[in-house]
Amino acid sequence: MRKIGNVCLDETYYPGEDLYSDGAIEERILKLAEEYGESEYHKVIVKERDWAVMYHLAHERGNILSWYPFQKGAKILEVGSGCGAVTGALASHAGSLTCIDLSRRRSEINALRNRERDNIKICVGNFQDIEKDLEKDFDYATLIGVFEYGQGYIGGEKPYHEFLSAVMEHVKPGGKLLLAIENKFGLKYWAGCTEDHVGRMFEGIEGYPCADGVRTFTKPELIRILEECGYSDYCFYYPHPDYKLPLAIYSDNHLPKKGGLAGNFCNFDRSRLALMDEGRVFDEILENGLFDLYANSFFVEIRKEPGQEAPAQVIYAKYSNGRAPKFAIQTHIIGKGAEHPQVYKKAEYEEGRQHICHIARAAEGLQALWQEKGIFQVNQCRLEEDKIFFEYLQGITVEEILDELLEQNKLDQAMARIQKVVDSIVHAASVRDFQITPEFRQVFGDEELPAGIPAVEIGDIDMIFSNLLLNGEEKYHVLDYEWTFFFPIPVGFIVYRALHYYVEGAARRGILGEYVKEYAKMHPKAGFEEKTAQETGKSFCGFYEYFGVSGELQRIYAAMEQNFQRYKSGGYLSICDLYNTFGKAAFPLRGIMQEAERRRMQVYLDTGQGFSEENSYFIDQIFQDHMCCKISLPKGTRGVSVDPAFSACILRDIELQWEDGSSVPYVATGLEIEKNCYLFDNIDPKIIIGEIPQGKRQIEVSYKISILEGKTADLLMDKLNVKERIRDRVRKLIKG
Repeated sequence: MRKIGNVCLDETYYPGEDLYSDGAIEERILKLAEEYGESEYHKVIVKERDWAVMYHLAHERGNILSWYPFQKGAKILEVGSGCGAVTGALASHAGSLTCIDLSRRRSEINALRNRERDNIKICVGNFQDIEKDLEKDFDYATLIGVFEYGQGYIGGEKPYHEFLSAVMEHVKPGGKLLLAIENKFGLKYWAGCTEDHVGRMFEGIEGYPCADGVRTFTKPELIRILEECGYSDYCFYYPHPDYKLPLAIYSDNHLPKKGGLAGNFCNFDRSRLALMDEGRVFDEILENGLFDLYANSFFVEIRKEPGQEAPAQVIYAKYSNGRAPKFAIQTHIIGKGAEHPQVYKKAEYEEGRQHICHIARAAEGLQALWQEKGIFQVNQCRLEEDKIFFEYLQGITVEEILDELLEQNKLDQAMARIQKVVDSIVHAASVRDFQITPEFRQVFGDEELPAGIPAVEIGDIDMIFSNLLLNGEEKYHVLDYEWTFFFPIPVGFIVYRALHYYVEGAARRGILGEYVKEYAKMHPKAGFEEKTAQETGKSFCGFYEYFGVSGELQRIYAAMEQNFQRYKSGGYLSICDLYNTFGKAAFPLRGIMQEAERRRMQVYLDTGQGFSEENSYFIDQIFQDHMCCKISLPKGTRGVSVDPAFSACILRDIELQWEDGSSVPYVATGLEIEKNCYLFDNIDPKIIIGEIPQGKRQIEVSYKISILEGKTADLLMDKLNVKERIRDRVRKLIKG
């Protein structure tokens, strides 16, 4: 027995060598655990840009358990604790926590990262050896990402049955086993993700024809194992996007709403194909009542003895994502076993309690603000210790109404409904001329707004359509008012955000932009003209103008929104941001993986230390010949390098513009053939902006690209000896 910090490390059953390892990366993670504390791991992940580091150290790994209502002071057994991805989440609830893992190196990492906790004991060795002397009175046991290896751990004809039964032997009567595992039939595997454990497409779906020692299961298969082992009291939950980095926990008593599962962040470890729009497919799955069969992962609560009265259960949990600790919160719904469903929010960290209190204060302020006109009603709340409880309101949101109208192609009605909501926001409360305050600058930046624009004294900027529940024809319940500020906010900005988070929140809503484009053609005197995104570099500009948000205000409000997001994140990157930074590519069916890799754009930002891989990110071009994107410039940016491809190529019609539309000076490492047209004869083409004028915060980049390969690339390799016939060939490529 030895100690690392306050953690006891019991090596009585250690076989003398680690029988499995991820290799050299574990040495790196050990060093990181020695040098950094838990609160610094996010910065480490951003710096390291490595999936293994993220997988073992990310705070979000603990989301699979931190929502669960553990009995206070419980005695918990964690089987397969690894590097401690969820150990901290368990220890924060436990009176005592016993961990078991086969690897000494991983156990040392676990002990180091939890060294300040005094309620953890880690047993190093094979579970089958250790369990002989293990107590049998644990309140909870956990198998998080472990059960699938039962065949390798246990062996025999029914290894998974034996593994489950062996762990349950150490749970006391009435205790629970908590199990998390991938769903063999998870939609992501049908949609083009490789199987998590073996890295082959469709391996699990096809019944693991090539893999030994690992198995995941469908829901019916898991139920069969549970019931054949004698356990009939169980409850399934559905972590999304999966159990490794869950941002939401659903249950059979609270399933996702249609349109709520767009986006996919499941492929940090390997590139994948994108064979379908998973959000749309999930909508069909939900409509047909099949979500429990195709959810990407399962979390299963298994009670040792059935028939006992269960306390009220959490039926839904959602985590804030990409927020500074002082704003990080969880949202829970308690339903099963409760007299009435309850909704509450709580802070993830101690410093977040002030934000929870702020929400209660916001409810009072908004209720007074809206009382006179009565268009909006605040979802009533009450503050209890570290939680804030809300009314559980049922009904249909404005977002759901609009989506239904779009599905029925009732675009006129959808636009009329949006106009009604916009008018309601504009006239909800008395206004005054906007005046900027120091508090406003802290949150929204130093954007210069036109004089005399109307503002409200107290502003809820999150009056987006998913937060507005219809209560009668003209009145709305505001479900969430977390982002309320007690200083003047332009009413137009509140409107802009409502429009933005609807029309740009799902691809299928793009039809509204087309509607406005046609409307502008038919009504040339309407006062605006819908231009294409290709012409402006911006999407839906005419859509905003239709509802009274001018092009200039769109630019200002977009900048305010960016500043607000920076204020909210405090430098903490969301899962989506991390994916954009170092996630693997998702290649659509219309291309091949190798070609898409060649077409990835990489953007380097020089913030004072020169260009480096650590300060870069990727933009996937997805086989587009015409690239159009925006590059945001953090304060202090000194230079930008754009690598348009990992291939020899020709770029033509290159246009770089600042946010005000003026041209951006640049140099290119290729041979200039014509104005704004370059030939790059190697796999490292670059466009370099060497100087960023003060105040510039965005570059809009546009060009057309032709990838060169085969004999054509060979002809163009030596740019110092380009002959006229080669120039003619290049010109033909440009025209063709």
